[in-house]
Amino acid sequence: MIRQILLLILLVTGAMFLTACGPEPVESSAVLPTRTPRPTFTPTPFVEAAQPIVEQQPAPSAPEAAAPAEQPAAPAQEEPTPTPDLPTPTPEPQTAKVVVNSPAVNLRGGPGTQYNLAGTANRGTELEIVGKNPAGDWWQVCCVNGQTVWIASFLVDTVGPVDSVAVASNIPAPPAPAPVAQPQPQPQPQPQPAAPTPVPAPAQPTQPPAPSFTIAKGGFVEPRPNSNPIISFFGWICKTQCPSAAVGGYKMVAEGPAGRFETMFDSSTLVGDPGLESEFWYNAKLEISNTTPGTYRVWVADPGGTPVSDAWEFTVQNDIRIFLPRWVAP
Repeated sequence: MIRQILLLILLVTGAMFLTACGPEPVESSAVLPTRTPRPTFTPTPFVEAAQPIVEQQPAPSAPEAAAPAEQPAAPAQEEPTPTPDLPTPTPEPQTAKVVVNSPAVNLRGGPGTQYNLAGTANRGTELEIVGKNPAGDWWQVCCVNGQTVWIASFLVDTVGPVDSVAVASNIPAPPAPAPVAQPQPQPQPQPQPAAPTPVPAPAQPTQPPAPSFTIAKGGFVEPRPNSNPIISFFGWICKTQCPSAAVGGYKMVAEGPAGRFETMFDSSTLVGDPGLESEFWYNAKLEISNTTPGTYRVWVADPGGTPVSDAWEFTVQNDIRIFLPRWVAP
């Protein structure tokens, strides 16, 4: 490019030089206008300066793209192992149990109160049922002190498959009853003279028949001494046949020389003197802070006070002041 510019300058300079050196004009008689002389142009010889040869460095080639780093091979995808279908576990059978529902109960060596005392259990105690008696009113349970014992069914609640409980095969024989004292021979009475013929009493008006009650008197329990200065009545209403579940919702009424008193029957059976030979069951307790002797009548009444049972009669004398009236509801 530079060489072309220098060559163009030389051509222009040469043309100007030739124009200055042309032939002189021919004189003429005609008056010509004066021509302003041009200044003489002395051309300066052009010496081309040597241009330094610049070696053109080869254009750096574009850096080769760095080879991508070798990527680690992706691990082979394993096929998921199919989960085998597991068999549905068979639920284990539920165990039949009893749960004590009374404050304290006795455990026996056999199905009855005539068997020996084998221990006691408190309310909420759970025991496994392993058998029953033929009547189904006593459960054989496990275990107390490493052995099976028996408990009355009306003193507990049951859970589990009790209908499948079988009759126990190891029911012990009931203990022999205590020997009964033989009555002593009584002296023969001497013949008495004939009594005079009694005069017939005037006829009494016919009494109306005694009312028929739905709750009957149960088995008699002997009165007991009481060292405390109170008269106590421990009443119990059984369902159908004693011993069985207690029946609540009624009143126990006692009336005698000390006055008239009443209390409600509970729906749960309670235990008196637990663990002793004098143990007894009840669901109504009436205590009179009095020791007035005499005859007291005790009966069952509905919540309105109407009698629904026959009355027991007990005699308070000396220290005999504990009585256990029993009734059976249908």
